Amino acid sequence: MKTGAVIFLAALLLAATVSLGQGGADLLIKGQEVYEANCADCHRSSGEGLTVKFPALKSNTFVTGDPQPVIDLLLNGRTGKLGQMPAWKEHLDDARIAAAISYIRNAWGNRAPAVQPQDVAAARKK
Repeated sequence: MKTGAVIFLAALLLAATVSLGQGGADLLIKGQEVYEANCADCHRSSGEGLTVKFPALKSNTFVTGDPQPVIDLLLNGRTGKLGQMPAWKEHLDDARIAAAISYIRNAWGNRAPAVQPQDVAAARKK
């Protein structure tokens, strides 16, 4: 029975790593740390946000859809009628932004491909 559980857990970890790309588990751990330190005050640790003020990230199709708008939002922030979001490009490097985005795209039941630091770097150059 123990061997079966170990094999199952190893297969689960391997599947998560493959679906998230190289270093998937490390990326999510780092992403959770970045999220908790910089995002959870507004969007909550649960990803459920605060009604009207801060959108939920849990089950949010914006978060799990095309990653480019999410990358742009984290880099440049937003002001206006749709709410405010600080720009993180001066505070977080490409690896931390990629990790945070990968985390929110795979936390709370969300399932979407990870974002890599080179994706953030390319968007930063625009």
